[in-house]
Amino acid sequence: MNSPPDARSLAGLQAGFSAALRARGAAADDAVRALTDCIVDDGLAPASRVQVYRNNVRAMFDGALARTYPVLKRRVGDACFRELAMQYRTDHPSRSGDLHWVGKAFASWLEVRVGGSDYAWLADLARLEWACEESLVASRLCPLDPQALARVAPETLADIGLRLQPGLRSVSSEFPIWSVWQANQGEASGNPVDPELGPQHVVIACTDDGLVLHSIPADQFRFVAQLASGAPLGEALEASGLEVERLPGVLAWLFGAGLVTGLQEPSNGSAA
Repeated sequence: MNSPPDARSLAGLQAGFSAALRARGAAADDAVRALTDCIVDDGLAPASRVQVYRNNVRAMFDGALARTYPVLKRRVGDACFRELAMQYRTDHPSRSGDLHWVGKAFASWLEVRVGGSDYAWLADLARLEWACEESLVASRLCPLDPQALARVAPETLADIGLRLQPGLRSVSSEFPIWSVWQANQGEASGNPVDPELGPQHVVIACTDDGLVLHSIPADQFRFVAQLASGAPLGEALEASGLEVERLPGVLAWLFGAGLVTGLQEPSNGSAA
């Protein structure tokens, strides 16, 4: 720089540099020109100097987004994903020092672009992958021993609520997104999934062994969603349409998967 900026101009200089990093096309050229008198000319043009930083910012942003949405990237291809990332970054630049969160709005952003088209399923796939990210960083509590539920008096069972893992997430889609996710893990083939498989409803949790994605029937999915919202067992059963004969099996699955962390007593609302 030709001269150090004083405190009054520093904020403006930082804002200008930030704009030069994010802008595209003619707007980027204008932003760089506005900084020209602040950049030392020792043989490398000001625009080239700024481009070094622009490349680094883009690479870090694209890398963070790719790590969050690896399945989506694999399905659309590298070139298409880079273009999506560039457009998304223009609309949703990183506003945090933690790059983990840059993809938070990606699914809703993508839905605006592909909703109603043959690629509408990509938005739901993105929702599933973001749910995985949220589950990975959420706290995990000690699972509840199922014997705790066995000790509840039968006449009060309908009024008992189940406290579920904080990292539990759920995504419902009219598309077979769970099958797409499974087909693109590790050494899996990555072959296209037949859309005729129909809707899939997924519960995501993080265990000691990593992420686990459960594809479950729609009524069971609604039952879990009701429990997660705080509804007691009786209310959740009625609202979800789950047949009472299936309740023991669903409860056994919830406890066996380590998804239940406590009981919500009806009398005083305290957790057991």
